[in-house]
Amino acid sequence: MKRQLVRGLEALLRRFGIAVLPEWRLGYVGQETYLRSLFARLSVDCVIDVGANVGQYRDFLRERVGYGGWILSFEPVAEHVEQMRARAGDDAKWRILEYALGAELGVLHFNVMRSSVFSSFLVPDHAHTTEFVGQNEVSRVVEVEMRTLDELLPPLLAETGARAPYLKLDTQGFDIEVARGACTSLAAMVALQTEASVTPIYAGMPGYRDSIDYFAARGFRLGGIFPVHPDAVLGLVEFDCHMVNAGRAGT
Repeated sequence: MKRQLVRGLEALLRRFGIAVLPEWRLGYVGQETYLRSLFARLSVDCVIDVGANVGQYRDFLRERVGYGGWILSFEPVAEHVEQMRARAGDDAKWRILEYALGAELGVLHFNVMRSSVFSSFLVPDHAHTTEFVGQNEVSRVVEVEMRTLDELLPPLLAETGARAPYLKLDTQGFDIEVARGACTSLAAMVALQTEASVTPIYAGMPGYRDSIDYFAARGFRLGGIFPVHPDAVLGLVEFDCHMVNAGRAGT
């Protein structure tokens, strides 16, 4: 009840141009506002949530951005999928798919970290920052099924009737590999976001210039940058990089 009252008050005050924020939200409000505006302008009707973990991005979209359309969440770790499916019964437009996505089909080893948000196909590397020692450490290795967006997306878009899909990538150093499996379907995205690395925390992960250049070469232009995970001296570790499909967005 208290949460509903707070949200109702927030919504009322927004009508008068007033925002009341708890301190913990200050780092997120810029991205909330950006996505709210972007989704409205581009009429986004389906979010492809790659690297869903336990559904945090779905919660962010529903509770903070105010997005009510389809969300297709891809997550390879079985217990994470179970947690999301247990909650999905109350959300008719949230579908969870138990796959990893990449450049080709197969069964691969996947590193589940002590803090599950760091789980990745890549191996942790603490040479550049020790900020995540103890969290970004391999707890166990599991086999997961890898599929591609080009294989899975066309029937999913047909099933949902989506015309303006948005791609969210958060795969801990594997985003470009996911995009390589979307040679055709990437062009259908009106916009995307990728987690871009400034300070590498995995061995062999691409840097932020690699990420921006890769998507720019495929028709996406930079739309927004929002810092994630500053280190102990406020150096930037990574940022959420938002890019808009110039061809689809009419820009």
